[in-house]
Amino acid sequence: MRDDLEFARAVTFFDAIFAFSVTLLITTVDDFSPAAWSSLAALKEANGPGLLAFAISFVVVVSFWRANHQEVTGFTALDSRVLLLNCMVMFGVVLIPFATEALGKLDLPLPVAVYAVVISGTYLMQRVVVLDADRRGLNGDRMTRHEMTWTIVNGAVLPLIFLASIPVAYLVSPGAAQRCWISLAVIFPVLGYLQRAQERRSTPDTPAATEQDDTPSTSKDAP
Repeated sequence: MRDDLEFARAVTFFDAIFAFSVTLLITTVDDFSPAAWSSLAALKEANGPGLLAFAISFVVVVSFWRANHQEVTGFTALDSRVLLLNCMVMFGVVLIPFATEALGKLDLPLPVAVYAVVISGTYLMQRVVVLDADRRGLNGDRMTRHEMTWTIVNGAVLPLIFLASIPVAYLVSPGAAQRCWISLAVIFPVLGYLQRAQERRSTPDTPAATEQDDTPSTSKDAP
């Protein structure tokens, strides 16, 4: 249950994996040769792609952690199935530094493809955890049809963008594929706006009811 020690230990374990993964990201930027640090231009040429890959992955891992922490701590209980599914999420999280290092050091399509698959798979598994927990009543109130629809839509957008960037990496360039990911910075806010707008339209306006005193008024007439 939510107040049990085992619940807190599980949440702490998952949070620690995210912290470990995000710390490992900086180790992917490791060109400390004298030539690489001889000037700012040389530093940019040697470590620029690695730092860019680090920045992208930092944002991704922190976003994954924030969503996962809010979801897991919102559950009323954690059973063995939820723990197993969330451990599959953690498997993807610890692979992110590996994929990040290849992305930052190799200007090739395959690192982009591997990175896109890792990110997409991890993100989808996070959605699976939420949907499975909701189906089995582990997150309090069940999602409404409206909430379920938007959960699925939001869960599909990121994988579609990342997986669609794979052919771009092979047909155009790895850099062009990475620039496709920037579109998410626009797509997600737009989806959030559309979701809120639909919620407002689906909520009926309830005008304030006027209170009326049902007790008949009595006037005291002079005898």
